[in-house]
Amino acid sequence: MNRIRVLIVDDQTLVREGFRKLLEMEPEFEVVGTARNGEAALSSMEQLYAQQQPPDVVLMDIRMPHMDGIAATRAIKERWSEACIVILTTFDDVELIHSGLRAGALGYLLKDVTSEQLTVTIRMAAQGQMLLQPEIASKAFAPPSPGSAAAGAPVSLEGSRASSGSAMGMEQLTEREHEILALVASGASNRQIAENLFLAEGTVKNHLSSIFGKLGVRDRTQAALKAKELGLV
Repeated sequence: MNRIRVLIVDDQTLVREGFRKLLEMEPEFEVVGTARNGEAALSSMEQLYAQQQPPDVVLMDIRMPHMDGIAATRAIKERWSEACIVILTTFDDVELIHSGLRAGALGYLLKDVTSEQLTVTIRMAAQGQMLLQPEIASKAFAPPSPGSAAAGAPVSLEGSRASSGSAMGMEQLTEREHEILALVASGASNRQIAENLFLAEGTVKNHLSSIFGKLGVRDRTQAALKAKELGLV
């Protein structure tokens, strides 16, 4: 059995070792390294790629010295676009959630998750999927508040062009694709979407591929963020 390789990035030794021991109790996981900050994470990634043993999933803290988790996520994705990163932190601030997801993280979890929630999330992330905690999804994809950019605050011309393109892509979505996108934004997995809409999982994946193409995004999280920015979910 091919085990899921995990890199743990956190500035607290006790936290790093705690997650290492937790994951090593499961035979399907292999902790291939730990790092105390973003700079160390980049060095670990270089070494693991050089050894042809890159991690399948990176668990990334946010608040760390020298290089925080947002900057590290962005740097890793710029160099290794296929990297699957899950932010794991104590902070549920909506700005941090959006920053993390926009930097390229597949998802965002709080450290008070259960061991089962964590292992399920790692499995899904290794497959390029993400299941957001309900409380995180509700904050990330809540309707924009008055005064926000989506509610009429000034935006740059570059941002306006991007929003216009996204809106055009959104208009191309079928009614079924709108339903699936709304469920993605709520944090539902492919299986949950399939069960909710009485579809096969393969059909859901095909619809998601179509949604990503129309919106010009790379994954479900980015698609949900686009929909949220346009106030459509």
